[in-house]
Amino acid sequence: MIKKLQNQLKYFDYGLFIPFILLALIGVVMVYSASSINLSYVTGNTMKYFIRQLIYALLGTGLVLTMAHSRPKHWWSLYVLVGGWFILMGLLVVAKFFTDAVNGANGWINLKVISIQPSEICKLYLVLLLAKVFTIYTEKGGHILRRKWAIKDLNFLERLNLFVPEMVISFSVLAMLGMIGSAPDFGGLGINFMIVLVMFLAYANYNYRFNVTLIIGGVTFAGIVAYFMQFTTFLNNSRIGYIIRRFTAVFDPFKYENSSGKQLVNSFYAVSNGGLFGRGIGESIQKRGYLPEPYTDFILSIISEELGVIGVTVVLCLLAWMILRIFLIGIRAKSTYAMYFCYGIGTFFAVETFFNVGGAIGLMPLTGVTLPFISYGGSSMIVLAIALGMVMNISARQKRGTEIEIFGK
Repeated sequence: MIKKLQNQLKYFDYGLFIPFILLALIGVVMVYSASSINLSYVTGNTMKYFIRQLIYALLGTGLVLTMAHSRPKHWWSLYVLVGGWFILMGLLVVAKFFTDAVNGANGWINLKVISIQPSEICKLYLVLLLAKVFTIYTEKGGHILRRKWAIKDLNFLERLNLFVPEMVISFSVLAMLGMIGSAPDFGGLGINFMIVLVMFLAYANYNYRFNVTLIIGGVTFAGIVAYFMQFTTFLNNSRIGYIIRRFTAVFDPFKYENSSGKQLVNSFYAVSNGGLFGRGIGESIQKRGYLPEPYTDFILSIISEELGVIGVTVVLCLLAWMILRIFLIGIRAKSTYAMYFCYGIGTFFAVETFFNVGGAIGLMPLTGVTLPFISYGGSSMIVLAIALGMVMNISARQKRGTEIEIFGK
């Protein structure tokens, strides 16, 4: 028993586990600091979110350790991939049509003990699905779409029949993205879309210059469209009117300080108040009714105000280390499946971090995305912990030299 434990510890990836523990601990402390003052006004129970986040952190630690030592053969099981799609689509439908809206979005299913956010689970599911699909395609020689398209002397129905598998996969992915967007959950939609895009580009194996140009060009185009949308008025009363107002607030938050720019302006104040060393834990001003739910979307602003630039730098460096290490494990992978999986999870963590940080400092509209392992939330912590544990599993197999044996070439 002792030898088995020593063997497991020998191949354990401390380079991922230690940053996770530090981030989880920081998250527990900062969730308590950011939530206690407002809870004291409302319920008098200042420990409510602290206790819950501590439970989520302990549960997340258990899930990381469990997944790091699990048998990966179930990850790409047909039952998991097909059954998972139907279950998640069902949850998305329930969240959309049979729940009360939270902050204007029907994205949560309240189970009293915990609220499930299906779009969070979709992030991990899409990585599992696409890693398997692109692995199969790569094993068949890669660029299978080009090869099918190059086949000549086929009529329309024959060519259509040739692409049935691709149409089924595309429908499955687009239907899931569509349901997430209809919530509306544009933060979740953006993250899931980027996971799909990056994993597809990794499979397509285009020149890296093309990939970089495509991503930068897409972001630039979206920014230009968003900039000019602020000058339109015909969509103000439409379903997407509030989205336009969020973009408008990014471009000139102080002009709309009493309306759509209020949250961002108060986030700026929090960041400015902190200075280099911060005001001290518990001393934030902006958490006292100025920033809505400061323990979720704006927790980085509270960290900046209470722990200063140094505190924010520590958090971002830990996250950057974790993300870069995940990508490095994918680069080193000898297994195609392991490579795609790590690229997908790395993208998941990176884009979620960017969306949260970008929203807090005005680089992009507020999307309601959590800061990984820091923000309050059970669904987020559970999914992130499972994903991290799976990457650590791949890392351990690499060190043991059993990666190909377990995941295939």
